[in-house]
Amino acid sequence: MLSVRILAAAAALALLAGAASAQTVGIATGPQATPTNATGSAIAKVVNEASGLQTRAVPHTSVDVAMPALNRAQSDFGIASIDLADTAFRGVEQFDGRKLGNIRVVARLFPLNVGIVVRKDSSIRTGAGLKGKRYPSEFTAQKGVVKVSAALLANAGLTYKDVVGVPVPNTSRGNEDFIQGKSDSAMLALGAARLKQTDAQVGGIRILPIDTSPAGMERMKKIMPHAYAYQLKAGALSGADAETPIMAYDLLLVAAAQTKDDIVYQAVKAMHQGKSKLVAVTPVFRDFEAAKMHTHYQGLQYHPGAVKYYQEAGVALSN
Repeated sequence: MLSVRILAAAAALALLAGAASAQTVGIATGPQATPTNATGSAIAKVVNEASGLQTRAVPHTSVDVAMPALNRAQSDFGIASIDLADTAFRGVEQFDGRKLGNIRVVARLFPLNVGIVVRKDSSIRTGAGLKGKRYPSEFTAQKGVVKVSAALLANAGLTYKDVVGVPVPNTSRGNEDFIQGKSDSAMLALGAARLKQTDAQVGGIRILPIDTSPAGMERMKKIMPHAYAYQLKAGALSGADAETPIMAYDLLLVAAAQTKDDIVYQAVKAMHQGKSKLVAVTPVFRDFEAAKMHTHYQGLQYHPGAVKYYQEAGVALSN
């Protein structure tokens, strides 16, 4: 009888251990078909294959909405721009009065390229040409995008007073309005599947170049201090028939401070050693540089599980 009880207890412990090892690890992202969701899905696949963790991307209305949940450790990881992570951690702008102090940096991923697109047959050739035209506005469910959008206008010497605002909840809806002809332009993250789909649906798009003059860059960086110019090669993306300078800023993998060190360590290791696998899942990782995963961001803290791997692997802190 005792041996039966011992066997039953052992079986129960085995089941508990199995359940623990099968714990789902969530990566909070933006909506499906966005670069953040594609990024989170690729990371989940590569981490699963390398570590056995049951990792999955969890789409949200926007990454802005995902940050408070991450801060409460309702997700283990999240995809966030440097600007979003910074404002959330400091509790400013759209996070005014609710400092999300449990957010930790895990890794720099790659430049998040953003821009304004118009129809290929449009007379609008530069950002300045948007004056008096319909342009997405408000972004009620994606407040962080308002700043990005305003920075692109500022780069062209414009403000929202110079355009006809078309209120939308997020960039996905803004893109739909553009496709349906309700707006003359759309503000999009460039490089995801959505860009190619939009190009096909409207019969061709053009990505508007930013003004890379010192004055243009100063106007842009006054609103988006972390932004920089990125040169798209001709043919690199739909809408870039010629070399096109666009705005970019770093995209990060972040985690809750409460996420276990070992989970973060395994995720970082899988990514550091798996660029070819990440690119095979989605081309948004083509600019991912393993040597720059450990990049210094003033005021933000790295998760100790990530730091442990970087130190062991000799990944230096870069600026």
